[in-house]
Amino acid sequence: MSALETDLNPNTYIGLSFPIRRDRFNDFAMTKTSLQQAKHNLKNLLLTFPGERVGQPEFGSRLRALCFEQIDDELPGKLEEEVKQAVSVWLPYINIQEVNTLTEEQDQNKIHVEIKFSTTLNPQTQEAITVDASYTAERV
Repeated sequence: MSALETDLNPNTYIGLSFPIRRDRFNDFAMTKTSLQQAKHNLKNLLLTFPGERVGQPEFGSRLRALCFEQIDDELPGKLEEEVKQAVSVWLPYINIQEVNTLTEEQDQNKIHVEIKFSTTLNPQTQEAITVDASYTAERV
């Protein structure tokens, strides 16, 4: 069965949804399409700092660290380069179209990174995620 056929099959799951949690059907919430899974994989990659993943110490990006640097004219370029570099190594099936640096109106010191992308499976469909680089996992 091809990846496209899997995407079209409503009875098939692609992978895990992040953050890992239980849903009403499974012990772990799952994604149903490759585009949904790409969004979760991209967010997971960008919010994982190199050295955090057991068994793959190189996995991740320095995005969170960069977001604590001085906000200047060079920062958007640094963020875009970090996103593109991490994706090219770990998620080569994702095509980065655009990376935007956003700040909140009420807090100009808080940075969000918007990533517009497509996948090699469906290059015509563009999707976007916004990453809050100050994100930390909630403690249970």
